[in-house]
Amino acid sequence: MSRPSILPAHTDPGSQPLLTTPLPAQLRLWLQGASCCVEVGQRVLKHQLLAEADSEFGVAVHAPTSGHIRAIGPLPQALPDAPLLDGLQLQPDGLDEALSLPAESNWPALSALALAMRLQDMGVMGQHGPLLPLAWAAKASPLALLIINAVENEPFLQADSMLLCEQAAAVAEAMAMLGRILQPARLVLAIQQEQGAAINALRSLAADQCWQLEVIQAPYPAGDEAQLLRALARPEESGNSLCLPVAGVHAAGRAILHGEPCISRIVTVSTALKQSHNMRALLGSPVADLLTCAGLSSQQHALVHGGGLRGFALPDATIGIHQHSHCLLVRPRQPALTAQPCIRCGDCASICPSQLQPQELYWHCSRQELAQAQHWRLADCSQCGLCSAVCPSQLPLLDSFRLASQQLLLAEQQQCAADAARQRHRFRQFRLERDKQEKAQRLAERAAQQAAKLAQQAAEPTSHAEPTATAADKQAAIAAAMARAAERQQQRPAVAPSVNSSEREAAIAANRQAAIEAAMARAAARKAAQEAAKAAAADAPAMAKDEDQNKPGLNQQQQALIQAAMHRANAQKAAASSSPASLDQDKKALIAAAMARAAARKAAGDETEQDK
Repeated sequence: MSRPSILPAHTDPGSQPLLTTPLPAQLRLWLQGASCCVEVGQRVLKHQLLAEADSEFGVAVHAPTSGHIRAIGPLPQALPDAPLLDGLQLQPDGLDEALSLPAESNWPALSALALAMRLQDMGVMGQHGPLLPLAWAAKASPLALLIINAVENEPFLQADSMLLCEQAAAVAEAMAMLGRILQPARLVLAIQQEQGAAINALRSLAADQCWQLEVIQAPYPAGDEAQLLRALARPEESGNSLCLPVAGVHAAGRAILHGEPCISRIVTVSTALKQSHNMRALLGSPVADLLTCAGLSSQQHALVHGGGLRGFALPDATIGIHQHSHCLLVRPRQPALTAQPCIRCGDCASICPSQLQPQELYWHCSRQELAQAQHWRLADCSQCGLCSAVCPSQLPLLDSFRLASQQLLLAEQQQCAADAARQRHRFRQFRLERDKQEKAQRLAERAAQQAAKLAQQAAEPTSHAEPTATAADKQAAIAAAMARAAERQQQRPAVAPSVNSSEREAAIAANRQAAIEAAMARAAARKAAQEAAKAAAADAPAMAKDEDQNKPGLNQQQQALIQAAMHRANAQKAAASSSPASLDQDKKALIAAAMARAAARKAAGDETEQDK
């Protein structure tokens, strides 16, 4: 028995006008892989940056209009089961004040990586993150095939067809920009045969262009990336191809050529009874505002985000749309269907475009056996929803596959985070060990330098001895001079003022005479020592045999010393009879005599050493 078709008749959007939703009262923006750079209560302008991408798969978020930030935190999002994820609530002020839009003037000189990062900063999103994957752009390998996907990949969906009808020239300009920067060997725009109005709009622009138009006649899910690559890629192009959605390409052209970030998108609102509506809505607009613009009520209908096969139910009409919100399906409220046991009919396996075994996958996914699900090629599931649509037991096959894929993705992200943390820890340990080794090396080098310096000082002891001795002699001489000056200063007050001047002069004369006689004695002793040294040098052999011949010389030395001592005694005697004022001169005379005696003794000792 033939099963009735589950796909609706395709409605050509060319005869329908593109609606624009009014400015909503609240905008709820999804921060997908982005960190917020504004604060609660801050007023922002249109096109202002609200959140920066903080990961490889995140995109930046810009303000769709001017207003105030009312909340930042977990908000329900248009995702399966409406999870609470980081979001931002913006309250428009109605003024729609915008920042200036500086265009990229030197865009032909951009590299693939620079273009990918620029589009990420402008909030342009593809299927699973930034329009151009950063990992692919970093490789900078020549691109063999670039596919611009304009095929409606979901029943009831008309958003891409309406975009091509309204903005065909802008899409062609964006494709030319990508072709010049990425320089693919072949650039193809894929479109479905049922999109007649869009095909007519593009045929006139495809002449003399770097891209070609390809019309395909494949059933659902012909718009999937894997299906398009199998249909359009040549054998030599299959390993180096890239597929981009047409809505993202149009947003890329607006961002690079006009400096406009992505703040809106076209959404199809479809019902089972009424005609579909295509409208341009700001990102973050509540679903209820789109239904009101279409003349529908959210209280009497069940809301499905997406088409009739891949869509999922929304519990609340206040949830804001995002860049993947291309379709809203409105259905009458019906009682929930109860899943029945699998009857092993095999319809799910026969209709699967990826040639999987959905019943086996469902068994392992429902029992949380993710390893076995991976063994049964869960990663190859395109989540088209055909298996759930044909299942007579009403089993939630698509929901089970979607939940298992999310769990695997979360586990993979956690594993990547753990690996990154482990790598950071290892690098920190390596850095600490390296710093420790460098410190020990510096200390060893410093110790070696000090040891070499000490060895150099020990190898040159004589060069440092003379300056030390000279300094010690100078200090001793200075100390002796200071002692003499102090002694002289103490003796001056002892002079009696009542001493007669004639007696003082007589004492000074006596002391002077004694000093002269002592100097004459020293001169005679020095002369005798010199003559004795000359005689000893001339008669050294004879003096070695007869030591007695040297005694007269020594007797002369002794006689000179005796005479000096007698003169000193006479001087002391004269000083004793003189006044106290002559004590200083007497001491000088005594010092001079002692010096003369020491000089005579030294001369005698030198002669004796020479005689020996």
